[in-house]
Amino acid sequence: MNRLFRHPIVTLGSLALLVVIGLVVFRLGTGADPAQRKAPRPVVGTMIPIKEDLDVYLSYTADILPNQIVNIFSRVDGYIAKLHVDKGDFVKRNQLLIEIDHTDYQHAVNQAKANLAAASAKVAQQHAALRNATLTLDRMKALIQNQFVSQQDLDTAQVNVDAAAAALESLQAQVKQMEVALAQAETNLAYSYIRAPFAGYIAERNLDVGAYVTGTTASTSTLSRGILSLHDIDTVRVLIDVVEKEVPLIKIGQKAELRTEAYPGETFEGTVARMAQTLNRATRTMPVEIDVVNTDRRLKGGMFARVKVHVGTHRMAVQLPIDAVSRAEDTQYVFVVRDGLARRTAVEIGARNGNWVEITNGLTGDEEVIVSGKDMVRDGTAVQTQLLNPVDSDRPLRRSGVQVSTP
Repeated sequence: MNRLFRHPIVTLGSLALLVVIGLVVFRLGTGADPAQRKAPRPVVGTMIPIKEDLDVYLSYTADILPNQIVNIFSRVDGYIAKLHVDKGDFVKRNQLLIEIDHTDYQHAVNQAKANLAAASAKVAQQHAALRNATLTLDRMKALIQNQFVSQQDLDTAQVNVDAAAAALESLQAQVKQMEVALAQAETNLAYSYIRAPFAGYIAERNLDVGAYVTGTTASTSTLSRGILSLHDIDTVRVLIDVVEKEVPLIKIGQKAELRTEAYPGETFEGTVARMAQTLNRATRTMPVEIDVVNTDRRLKGGMFARVKVHVGTHRMAVQLPIDAVSRAEDTQYVFVVRDGLARRTAVEIGARNGNWVEITNGLTGDEEVIVSGKDMVRDGTAVQTQLLNPVDSDRPLRRSGVQVSTP
């Protein structure tokens, strides 16, 4: 420092040089063009919404049930003598499934036939007695005119005819009783041969040959499951539970599509066939049944399925990729480019079709909507746009059967 003070000229020159350098730097910093210092506008991908018909589906998970299920019981008491089928067998309607030991029932039929024959013989005998009493009465009527017999003889003949007629009626009633007894015995004998009420598969076999069964099995008995369980799966029922807000959309006759894990990539078609018309108070859902024709019997009872019910078509629906829609609390919005600026626009969405969503309110369908890069902008941000092709946005074809669901 002492040296600098010894040379004041050098010191002043150094200070002057520093001042000049500072002025140059300040000039360069403050005198540059503001447009050159401004941050570049972000580049965003935009798209014009598409307008086309949109098939609307409601999606559910469901259980597949046989069209008919019946547990086969015996209507008579006895031991199982024969089982003609086993689990997994397909049986036709009226095919013989089980034979109950029918020895006693055959004896009962034979006894009833013998009793009926005896009663019929007595009726024939009484017919003869009635005819004889009638002939006697006729003779008495002829003889009394010439007073060959008394009035008492005529009255006795009349009483004999009435008694013979009454006895005949009694014997005829006995014949009818014997006929009923024979019919009951034959029915019990027929019940000892258990036949299939409809065509289907034997799903369960719970008893073996030699097991005792009764026609009065209590519901709490271990036999209440029945000897066999028969399932009809030529048509299957698909049971879905429809939430309360979707109940007005479901109608009898609507078409449905069914997919199962057992047959990936395959779709089965069905029809809404039955609605419970009442909601379960615990779940607030309404049971709905869909019938699916299953002539090849590939669908089995107990399978899990995913179901889509076609509930309508929205004509010329405005649609955007779901990525274009943002959510803030309870509102949904998109960014629309107007005059080079991103403008936040509130929208309402409807049905969803894969990665695309229907815009039901907020857009006319002619706007340029930001699809990619929307996270880089705010309301009023100046942007550069790059128009995207809807084909490049993985838009599923309307006819491809893709999943569509309401929000």
